[in-house]
Amino acid sequence: MRLIDVDTIELKSFSEQTVPRYAILSHTWGPDEVSYQELSLITRMRSLLDTYSNQRASRSQQAVASGNTALMLAAMEMLLHGDRDIGTLMTDLSEGGLMKREGYSKIVKSAAEAKRLGYQYIWCDTCCIDKTSSTELQEAINSMYHWYKKSDVCLVYLNDVEPVGFAAPSSAKDVFHDCRWRGWTLQELIAPRHVRFYFQDWSLMGDKNQFAEALCEVTGIPTFILENGDLSEVSIANRMSWCATRETTRIEDIAYCLLGIFDIQMPLLYGEGDKAFLRLQEEILKTMDDYSIFAWLGCSQEIPSGRACLRGLLARSPKEFFLYSEKTVEPEDDASAFPIIATPIGIRLQLELELAPVSRHDTSHFTAFIRCTDNENSRLAITLRRLDDGNQYARVHSSGISHRDDWPTGKLTTIYVRQKVSIPYNFYTPDFPAFCIQRQRTVAAAPIVCISKVYPPEHWNADNKQLVIPRHFNKNIGFLGVLFLQGQISEKEPPIDFQVVLGFDTKAETYWCKSVVHPWPKFANISPERFRAVIKRVLPQDFPSPLLTQDDTRHDIFIGGDNDDMCVNINLRAGMHGDSAVLKVLIDGLVNGR
Repeated sequence: MRLIDVDTIELKSFSEQTVPRYAILSHTWGPDEVSYQELSLITRMRSLLDTYSNQRASRSQQAVASGNTALMLAAMEMLLHGDRDIGTLMTDLSEGGLMKREGYSKIVKSAAEAKRLGYQYIWCDTCCIDKTSSTELQEAINSMYHWYKKSDVCLVYLNDVEPVGFAAPSSAKDVFHDCRWRGWTLQELIAPRHVRFYFQDWSLMGDKNQFAEALCEVTGIPTFILENGDLSEVSIANRMSWCATRETTRIEDIAYCLLGIFDIQMPLLYGEGDKAFLRLQEEILKTMDDYSIFAWLGCSQEIPSGRACLRGLLARSPKEFFLYSEKTVEPEDDASAFPIIATPIGIRLQLELELAPVSRHDTSHFTAFIRCTDNENSRLAITLRRLDDGNQYARVHSSGISHRDDWPTGKLTTIYVRQKVSIPYNFYTPDFPAFCIQRQRTVAAAPIVCISKVYPPEHWNADNKQLVIPRHFNKNIGFLGVLFLQGQISEKEPPIDFQVVLGFDTKAETYWCKSVVHPWPKFANISPERFRAVIKRVLPQDFPSPLLTQDDTRHDIFIGGDNDDMCVNINLRAGMHGDSAVLKVLIDGLVNGR
C-alpha cells in the first residue's frame, strides 16, 4: 500500500503488516488530477532541484535552466527504470506545471489537514495507485473497502459546495443531494468509523454523525449502518438499493463499487459492460444464502410492452432494487440446506412453487416464494413460467412482486433458470407480440429474396422487420398476415413474386405459415372479413380454412419456382428477441428490401 507523507508530499510504500495510522481522502475527480507517475516525477524533480539549488547561484535564468534540466533528468531516470508512460507526460509540461494543477493543490491541502489532525500519512486514489498496471488496479479496487475501513479518518472534500449560506445541519440534505460527490461514495460513507466533510475552501462542514439523518435521507443507508458500519444484518436487496440512483462514468464500476459492500473479490474486466453486475451477483450467491437477491423489479423502460417478456433470476442493474430504498426486506429464518449453484443450463435452486394458471388449462405458470419477507412480515414471491417438460423456468411479469401471508409448506421443487432465456422452437404463449422476419442462413445457391410489401401495412415495422400482432384481434378469425416476397436467382434472371401467409390462432393455440399458389388479388384497403375471404380463396385447396386444428399446423415450407434453381426454405418457430418471446420467420437468402 502506498501512502503520501504529509510533510514531503512523497509516496512511500508499506507492507500490509507495517501500514501506519493514516487518513484517507474522498473526493470527486476533476480534469487535471495528478497520477502516480506524475507525482513520482514531481518528487524526483524537486529532489534534483534541491541539488541544483545548492550548486548554482540564484540568478533567474539559471533557476529556469535548473528547473528544466531537473525535469528532463527526472523523466530520463524514470524511463531508464522502465516507466514507459513517462514519455507521454513530457510533451506539454513546463517547469512547475504539474504543481500548478488543481489536482496537486488538492493533494497538498488534504495532506495539510491530515497533518493538522495529527497524521503523518494520507491516501488518495488519484496518485497512490499505478493505474497503468492492470494487476495493481485490480488489487486496489478489490482492497478499497478494506483500506477505507482501516483508515483512522476519511476526509470528504466537496469541491462544489460553498460555505456561504450553510446552516448545519438543516441545509445538509440539500447539499448532499445536489453535490457531485457520488458513485464510489458508498464505501467512503460506510467503511470508515470517522468521516469529516469539507467545503471547497477546506473549512470544516461537519462530521458523519452530525449529518447522519440527512445522509440517510439522501442515500437510503440506515443511520445505524452509518454509525457502526455493520452490514451483517442488512439484506442483499437493501444493500443494492443504496446504489439504485448512483451513476458511474464506466458501466462496470456500478458493480465494482459494490465489491466491498458484499465482501466480494473478483477480476475486473473493463469492456464487459453490464456483465460485470451479473458476475457480481453470481459471486454473491457463492457466499450468501439470501434469496432477496431475486426480489428485484424490472425497470418499465426495459420491458418490451410487457408482452411475452421472459427474464432470468438476476437483475441487470442496481436500479431494479430501487423499491427497497424505502422498504425493508429480510431473509426468512429457515436457512436453505440446498445451495444455489450456477450450472451450464442455468442457476439451480429449490423454491416453494404454487400453480398460478393464467387460463383454464394452463399448467405452466407458478408463484415462487423467494424465502424473504417485507417489513409487514408478508412473504415475497415472483412469477415463473415453466418453459418445457423438464425443470427449465423463466421469470415473467418481472415488473411485479407478490406479497403473501401464506405459511411455508416446506415442499420444495428443484428448478433451473437461465439468465439468457432460451425457449423451445414450438413454445407457445397467447402474448406473442410479433412475427420477426430474419435471414435463415447463408447458402451459396440460395436466391436473393427481398420483402416488397407486407399486409396489413399498418402493423408492419420495416426498420425492425416485424409484423406486429395487435393486442386485440378477433379470436374467432385469428391474426393473419401476408409477406409479398421477390426472389431472384441472378441479375440476368427476372425476379419472381410469391407470397407467404402467416397465421396466429389463440383459440387453437397454434401458429403457422403457408405459401400461396394462386395469383394474389389486387386490392387497396379492405375489411378484415374481406381480407380473410381473400386468403381463404388463394390458399391451397387442401387448406379449407385459415383457422387450423392442432394437427394442421405447418412451421416449415419449401417454395420452388419453374426454374429448379429458384428454391426457398421458410421456417416459422418461436424464439427470443431481446426479452420477448416472438415468432421468428426464417427465410433463406433474405436481404434488406424496401
